[in-house]
Amino acid sequence: MNVQILSLLVLVCMFVLASFLSINLGILALVAAFVIGAGFGGLDVDTIISGFPGSLFILIVGVTFLFALAQENGTLQRIIDGSMRLVGNRVAAIPWLMFLLAAFVAAAGALSAAAVAIVAPIALRFAAQHKVNPLLMGLMVVQGATAGSFSPLSPFGAITNGLLGDNGLPREPMGLFLNSLLFNVVLACFVFAVFGGLQLVRRRQTVSVASGVPAMAGASDGPGAMAAPPEATTGGGTGDSAESECDEPAAPKGRDTIHQVATLIAIVGLVLSTMIFGLDVGFVALTAGVALTLLSPGRYGECIKNLPWSAVLLVCGVLTYVGVLSEIGTIDYLSDLLTSSGNPLLTALAACYIGGVISAFASTAGVLGASIPLAVPVLEQGMLPMLGTISAIGVASSVVDVSPLSTNGALLVANQKSMEPRLFFRRLLVWSVVVIAFAPLLSWLIFVVL
Repeated sequence: MNVQILSLLVLVCMFVLASFLSINLGILALVAAFVIGAGFGGLDVDTIISGFPGSLFILIVGVTFLFALAQENGTLQRIIDGSMRLVGNRVAAIPWLMFLLAAFVAAAGALSAAAVAIVAPIALRFAAQHKVNPLLMGLMVVQGATAGSFSPLSPFGAITNGLLGDNGLPREPMGLFLNSLLFNVVLACFVFAVFGGLQLVRRRQTVSVASGVPAMAGASDGPGAMAAPPEATTGGGTGDSAESECDEPAAPKGRDTIHQVATLIAIVGLVLSTMIFGLDVGFVALTAGVALTLLSPGRYGECIKNLPWSAVLLVCGVLTYVGVLSEIGTIDYLSDLLTSSGNPLLTALAACYIGGVISAFASTAGVLGASIPLAVPVLEQGMLPMLGTISAIGVASSVVDVSPLSTNGALLVANQKSMEPRLFFRRLLVWSVVVIAFAPLLSWLIFVVL
């Protein structure tokens, strides 16, 4: 048995063990990275550690830290209350509002992950408070970010059109953007129906002015409705509290207002710095969080304990193992298997699946740079529709970002508080497997074959 096949078998075994035993998948993955990389792949420890996703670590920690402070001082609650006033008692409109917000941020020039990092904490806080399935809310945010990620202003759109231009092929930026947008809108409708959105349509919600407690009216809770978020620590050995509140007593009302204004300025600054100046989201969020902490160290100093460290370890550990897979040739091995046919249609399908499978674990921007060139030879010969083929590869490589092992999915795992973390991870993983299995095929059929 060669090391590539062995590494894939180990990957499957890790997921099976983590599903049935109370052990963090990230720890298993780090051990596997060392055993497979050093023991069978001939890699040194420095090479193994180089696969650790430092930028993702900074992104998750920075964003969750900033929004933990925003939750503690009541800023998130203000944003949620404002959203409820905007849509009235139509709870079902909130997921679509978050979809549109994420799509706008991504289309305006932010990376898909940046849009999710900005919108997901607000959306998932709403889901926890108003008994909405966190999978529904989180997936709608990711679909929105993906829908806007191929605009002419966005990095994905720029990368794809740049690759076309470099190979002497015509660019169609608006066609690519519209194809991606429409595909993701349709997929979002499917997500809305599958994860309980239709039950929300029959729900009406009002809020008591005296208590601020949401009251439900209309249909009883269906599959899309979640039980009230727990007050105690969630299970699964994560140690993350259900609410990221600090132990410090509540500050006076006037002081809260000052802190909320400062936090809103920090969040707006995070959005603008990402969209206009292209600054790193994680580091900007960390900087803003530290600035807010300095306003009241005694109040905010302990909030760092409530960050989702278990989720961070899980995602970073698995991605470190994926880095080992890349170093020992497992990714190339899979690519060769998929591109062994000389048929143009099958080559396009293989490029879609390569983009989809690898992007579920790695950077979508990097995957686009690797998967699109696979189709260039047949595009240059006019054997396939250019816009349709590029759209299919782009869509297949981006919609799989719902995977909990990608940046977008990891942000959902880190920010949701209304479902037991390991259960949320498994359900998100199952959904991502479905997307990986069928989205590349559907995008190929729609944009290439038809």
